[in-house]
Amino acid sequence: MNHSFTWQGRKDGEGAEHLRIHQLVNTTPRADYALIGFSSDEGVKRNKGRLGAADAPDSIRAQLANLPVHQAVTIADIGTVVCDGSKLEQAQAELAEQVERSLKQGMKPIVLGGGHEVAFGSFSGLFQYLQNHEPNKKIGIINFDAHFDLREAEQVTSGTPFLNAAKLSEQHQQEFNYLCIGVAKHSNTKVLFETADRLNCTYIYDYELQQQNVETLIEKLTAFTGKVDYLYITVDLDVFSASIAPGVSAPAVKGIDLSVFDPLLEAIKETGKIKVFDVAECNPRFDLDSRTAKLAAYIIFNYIFD
Repeated sequence: MNHSFTWQGRKDGEGAEHLRIHQLVNTTPRADYALIGFSSDEGVKRNKGRLGAADAPDSIRAQLANLPVHQAVTIADIGTVVCDGSKLEQAQAELAEQVERSLKQGMKPIVLGGGHEVAFGSFSGLFQYLQNHEPNKKIGIINFDAHFDLREAEQVTSGTPFLNAAKLSEQHQQEFNYLCIGVAKHSNTKVLFETADRLNCTYIYDYELQQQNVETLIEKLTAFTGKVDYLYITVDLDVFSASIAPGVSAPAVKGIDLSVFDPLLEAIKETGKIKVFDVAECNPRFDLDSRTAKLAAYIIFNYIFD
């Protein structure tokens, strides 16, 4: 684990009403939320994407640092899991261990990626925790993403995490419940749609994510969340328009808008079922004015605070 990031930022005065996130991280022995970085480009590299996402965790932390604190909350920064060279599988296992450990300690992990290979580590941590403590509980995965990431490959990549999750579930005779929101037809091959249908996945196309459809979209969400006990939420930042998320591994031609994303995230939060949350594919090397890191921080802020 890497612990090199220093939490610092603006100070406006004394008292809780002036607090910013950098002033409360690691200030209590126990915390509500655990920040875990995942520094990896290896999955993107294997998937022939553009590199740079390994630098994301500290870029996101830097944007989180100055955001205000609007209610009593405690946050621990566990540090960053670093993928050493090509040892991606080892890094995913280490991330899973950190996620499981955080859950055991009563914290809700928030994982900062990193390529979307982060997702298999996040999911595995929750899966292991439930296998050991609540084996009869059902996990639901909600992935905000232009891509299914159900690719069949000889080794794990940023394009395989949910097929990896499906196979892990099958090995333990567990249901695989997967909802992908923001799927772009032009970003997924025919075989990926066939795989999604074979695995009984639920998906919503990017063009369906319009403000006038929010009520219907929330009904679809409710139908999905109602059949599971706990949720793993993952946000691949390439689901958003390149105008607000330019610094990603695969920029979106179309993308979805925050005016639709925000009420959907709020509806998911209201279920009270979220156990693990992550953001993925932030790529500081291609970011403009830290827009994408700011977007990641904004999403995490809205997840933590009411």
